Amino acid sequence: MRRLMLVVSLAAFALTSSAATKPPALEKISVTQLQQTLTAAPAKSDVELAQQLGGLELTERLSSTHLTQWLAALPGDKSRDALLLLSDKSEFLAPPASEVPDEPTPDPAATRKMLVKLVNYVNTTLRQLPNLMATRDTTGFEDRPQEDSLESTGVVSYSYQPLRIVGRSSATVTFLDRKEVIADNVRGSWKQGSKIGGLNTTGEFGPILSVVLGDALKGKITWARWELNDARRLAVFHYEVPDEKSNYRVGFCCVVDGYYSTGQPELKPFEERTSYHGEIAFDPADGTIFRMMLRSDLAPHELVSDAAMIVEYAPVEIAGKSYICPVKSVSILEAHVNQPHGMFAQTNYQGQPKTFLNNIVFGNYRRFGSESRILTGENQAPPPQ
Repeated sequence: MRRLMLVVSLAAFALTSSAATKPPALEKISVTQLQQTLTAAPAKSDVELAQQLGGLELTERLSSTHLTQWLAALPGDKSRDALLLLSDKSEFLAPPASEVPDEPTPDPAATRKMLVKLVNYVNTTLRQLPNLMATRDTTGFEDRPQEDSLESTGVVSYSYQPLRIVGRSSATVTFLDRKEVIADNVRGSWKQGSKIGGLNTTGEFGPILSVVLGDALKGKITWARWELNDARRLAVFHYEVPDEKSNYRVGFCCVVDGYYSTGQPELKPFEERTSYHGEIAFDPADGTIFRMMLRSDLAPHELVSDAAMIVEYAPVEIAGKSYICPVKSVSILEAHVNQPHGMFAQTNYQGQPKTFLNNIVFGNYRRFGSESRILTGENQAPPPQ
């Protein structure tokens, strides 16, 4: 059975002892207020503007169009990274009122017609895509929760650090015979030593659409709103998937499952199926999906307390033809990385969870040519159900 999975793995963290501090309060602003802030910032240095942006939090979603325009006008890499993170954290919010057309809610008959077009699109989209290759550029962010850690030298306090870049990587992703494969030619650097970082996601090229819509049809789908995306009017459905209907699993590495005779912890991967909810934004004329969002329904004090993902799709030219392909993905996961209180329990974790966030951009699309060859031991994926 096909399923969707969001996975995070942990490696050793090089931490510096310091006085414990609490996360600073962030100033909440709208997209319009952010634009005013950036317009008034030409005299500020790259570092000064980055520090200012780091103290802000958006109350509504920043569109990719605005993000691209504003990134180009910033003075340097630090402020651009700060704006990118600010935008990524807003991806799971509702859009500004200016991007929600004041149009009547469609009647039930019109809604059913749109749903049929949406299903037809998902059932055919994988067959429409050719065998292709693309570049997958990932920027990974992590924070550091305030914690007291019992170490060989005694109790060491670690201060809170906000989300910051821990590394970047670039890899080739191949969509071959309706199966997504990420090549092993990953390039980049990560502070924790992993080639591709702690938070990994797959499925943006089609499986995620069929899994989510298949689950949603067994759950609950309701009308949400109209929405503007680059002047394109989109219909937005909200969906809810209960646990017993879900094919969404959250994975985490690793859980302490006891201790060896040497005193070293015995670790095992954690995986849990969960209920989830989200939105699908699509063209009501033909069902073409341009944005998909999902968010898990996890309890706040479990090992993994939150997991969410958005994927944006757009027209891409491949060998002279236009196809709808993923162009951007943002994933976020919160997990308790400290030892659990009690005998290795996987619930009732204390303290602040650690946050992992990945920004992924897909580009450099081209056909999978005869000069390329990729080996995989997996069978061909079945067509969407």
